[in-house]
Amino acid sequence: MLKEIEIQNFRCFDKAKISGFEKVNLISGKNNSGKTALLEAILLNNSPRPDNVILLKQIRRESLSFSKSLPSQAWDNLFFNQNKEQIIKIISHDEHKSTNIVEVSVDESMQDFNEREENEDEDDSEKLMTLFSSSDAIRSVLHLQVKLNNQDSFQSSIIATSKGLLGKEFKIPDIKQVSFIPSFLRIRNKDLTEEYDKARFSNKDNEILAVFKMIDSSIQQVESFSIGEPTIYLKRENENRLPLSLFGDALNRVADIILRLVNNKSSILLIDEIENGLHHTNQKGFWEFLFRLAVELDVQIFATTHSLEMLKAFVAVGLQERYELVGSHLEIARHPKTKHIIGIKRDMETLDYGIEHGQGVRGE
Repeated sequence: MLKEIEIQNFRCFDKAKISGFEKVNLISGKNNSGKTALLEAILLNNSPRPDNVILLKQIRRESLSFSKSLPSQAWDNLFFNQNKEQIIKIISHDEHKSTNIVEVSVDESMQDFNEREENEDEDDSEKLMTLFSSSDAIRSVLHLQVKLNNQDSFQSSIIATSKGLLGKEFKIPDIKQVSFIPSFLRIRNKDLTEEYDKARFSNKDNEILAVFKMIDSSIQQVESFSIGEPTIYLKRENENRLPLSLFGDALNRVADIILRLVNNKSSILLIDEIENGLHHTNQKGFWEFLFRLAVELDVQIFATTHSLEMLKAFVAVGLQERYELVGSHLEIARHPKTKHIIGIKRDMETLDYGIEHGQGVRGE
């Protein structure tokens, strides 16, 4: 379980160390305080793959067309003050004192891409030939270097040219499986249905029906059909089946979150703005699901919020005796003197006291 992370030269983080993570972590703070960037750092530290770098650009709604037009600036926004002269370094420590270091740098070196392995994919070779078919193609290479306990070292790279983006992976270890649920992106029907079928195959689909009934007690049945596009259908009492997409953002988002939990044991789940779409009367019940499943499935959860109601619901569950030491609240703020980003940890009792007495716990 991740206990501490150090972040240097990444996004809005010049230099920061944030400690005190538990199994279920709720992160609050002002707008642009670094909450989403913290989730991104955790993602990059535990799963430093080229496709996750692309995901970081999508989370920030950065146009891939921009990277084609100005490939030399494709990676600028990953770096603090867009300073690519300094490397990004993200260091994590777990409860066993193990250390994971990810370093990110940018240059025009093609050494990694020129190194060929005997079993290299022919499709990748063809993509490279297409990318470099123009002798004057501008390029910028993002290098990811991974070190485990200062011993084993692994690397991957991703290149931006005027022809497009291409990732190159050499030896990427399974550090920790990570799922990221952005605040605004809705998962495709096809992908959500596949996740539901995985849960059904593992006899975990009852969790989906239970959380749906918590939100809407009239829902009686959940089914998946592959008529045209694979789709999840819900059936209310005395009504015909309807696709899940017609039930609004709350059920779709909750389904995505619960399915990521039940289908990925011993993983990390990152949820940005967890309150989105969820009515305040359902928030406590939803936290009940998250705390229970996190413990049962050994999944560490990091969620951000702006909502005081969501904080109150989080405390109500976290104070229960069975969840002692499971939950932790972190307020992201800037140090009044150094202006560096800091994380203020509160256990459940301290958070509850702060809320009850009107103390600022969201960056006020």
